[in-house]
Amino acid sequence: MKFTLITGASSGIGLELSRECARLGRNVLMVSLPGEDLCEKADVIAEDSGVITDAIEIDLTDHKAPEQIHSWVVKNNYQVDFLINNAGFGGAGVFAEHSANYVKSMIDLNVRATTLMQQQFIPDLIRNKPSFLMNTASIMAGVSAPYKAMYSATKTYVKNLTIALSYELETEGVSVSVLLPGATPTNPVVTDQIKKGNFAARVSVMSPSEVARIGIAKALIGKRVITTGFKNSLVLGLINIIPRAIVAQIAVNQHHKTNK
Repeated sequence: MKFTLITGASSGIGLELSRECARLGRNVLMVSLPGEDLCEKADVIAEDSGVITDAIEIDLTDHKAPEQIHSWVVKNNYQVDFLINNAGFGGAGVFAEHSANYVKSMIDLNVRATTLMQQQFIPDLIRNKPSFLMNTASIMAGVSAPYKAMYSATKTYVKNLTIALSYELETEGVSVSVLLPGATPTNPVVTDQIKKGNFAARVSVMSPSEVARIGIAKALIGKRVITTGFKNSLVLGLINIIPRAIVAQIAVNQHHKTNK
């Protein structure tokens, strides 16, 4: 039986991706941290949509987690034909003031876990073709953003890796997409940052459910780079044509504004 596997599925975009896949009749495997009521949320989705769901609570910053998730899938004879690497976290601040644990955790989750999940599951996706792979990056991917240096750098990695893999796998029956959401109110802290943000952040804001709906729809028709709506496409276009020094200065000004 075929399943969509989604990481970071307990809240925000990840939870909405799970709901959207279920709405479309896709069975869902949900992955997230322990202690976030993931199994209960999976049960609710199953009851509401009539699809089969299952959940595994695991910390993806654990170096063994991707292999353990794959072993769980194999043990239960789940056939994954859509992998969505959505787990990740962001943050802002002076790079030199970040703790070593913060830096390590962001690299472990945003970069290493995302990479190793693909390494584990791409053979399955090829075997279960036609299949799909979508990685969540950010509209900031490709931007050198002062005070969000770690986040923008890790999401740039995700975007570049995804696009490269899309060409490697296009003859293997695997459609690969990168999702580039803009400002998305996924928790109270992010919502407050958006309210204090610049014009681009405020006009491009989109709910997690809208991001999920657009992301899934475009991934399933083979869109390689997915922006969420006209406003975010406009913002991304401006980012690509404005000189990098100006974009960086905008990020500096934004940081000072939100941290007054």
